[in-house]
Amino acid sequence: MGLAAAGVAILAAGVVIGRWDAWSPSPQAASPQATSAPAAGPVTASSSDAGPAPVAGPGATWLADLKPVGSTSIDEAYAESPWQVAAARVSGVEHRKSISATGAWCSSAQLEFAVEGEYERLTARVAIADDSQLTKALDFYVLADGRRVGEVPDVGMTPQRVDVVVAGASRLAIGVEPTAADGGGCPGPERVGVWVDPSLTKAGPASG
Repeated sequence: MGLAAAGVAILAAGVVIGRWDAWSPSPQAASPQATSAPAAGPVTASSSDAGPAPVAGPGATWLADLKPVGSTSIDEAYAESPWQVAAARVSGVEHRKSISATGAWCSSAQLEFAVEGEYERLTARVAIADDSQLTKALDFYVLADGRRVGEVPDVGMTPQRVDVVVAGASRLAIGVEPTAADGGGCPGPERVGVWVDPSLTKAGPASG
């Protein structure tokens, strides 16, 4: 797999987890209206004793504070969504604004958000969580209006950075999938693919 758009920078990063019907965005975040997008099951949100949540920079919104509008399962045989929003431990550090997916990784899983063209960039780190049963690598990717605009392949427990241009996109999806080396079968056992503290940044004022 390769990068699908210019202007996409993928550098070095980290990961985390969620339940859809209990998703509670912070009062500061504007929550997009849900659509009829199909969902494999509820995404779960859970509390944690990991300490105070980080503070987003000026003009930034935590992706974990937005309510998702669609979710796909790792395997169509599974009725529930693999996605969670919760603190996740990556490289020995707890991250409070992470989004994670857990599974035996038979196929790809995606979580979609309505961003309505409001944001310029998505930044995050991605990794396998410390408490995963297996540290086998996973591929992470970003879709903007259904088009793959960035990916980080073969991610293990060392966080890798993601910095993707998503300007103009109405729908944004983050995804995790098995690597090509896993083949066509269920690789199992379960491991946790974490999007560590993903945030969206609005475009600055036009110069000129």
